[in-house]
Amino acid sequence: MELIALVLSSLSVIGLVIAGLLLRGYLPSYVAEKGKNLASKEDLAHLTGLVESVKALHISELERLKADLLAESQTTERRRRVYEEMCFVLRVFISGHGGTPEIKELFHATYAAAWLWATDNVLVSLNHFIALQVQRAADPASVDQPTMKGAYTAIVIEMRKDVGFGGTVASGSDYQFVQF
Repeated sequence: MELIALVLSSLSVIGLVIAGLLLRGYLPSYVAEKGKNLASKEDLAHLTGLVESVKALHISELERLKADLLAESQTTERRRRVYEEMCFVLRVFISGHGGTPEIKELFHATYAAAWLWATDNVLVSLNHFIALQVQRAADPASVDQPTMKGAYTAIVIEMRKDVGFGGTVASGSDYQFVQF
């Protein structure tokens, strides 16, 4: 029995030594690999967080830019409509185009809309034209028709610049006044 106990004890010690040798060679590499994986996982989580925060920042910036462009586009479209109406109603001041009460009322409404939507350059040109009209109404000989037409075309050129034709080469002398 003693012999069996001694053999079993020896086998146990030999088994423990073999297990220890295996663990000594395997366990450090296993732990090292697990450590690298954990570090990689943490690095990946950190990098993913950074990428997502930058992505969110760019998305919010892109959405803000889209909103700004949409607002600018809507403003430009509104200006175009007001400017089209203004070109139509300013005809009331051009000789030979007549001025019905309806067109005069439309002029007042369009002039008010221009003060909301037009740029300063357009308003300056428009007010210069109106001032010439007031001067002419007081003394018809004080302002001739070519001066009035020049002031009118200056408004049209400023409106063209404002709605996207900033580099226009057209001038007031290119505008043709046609009467039937």
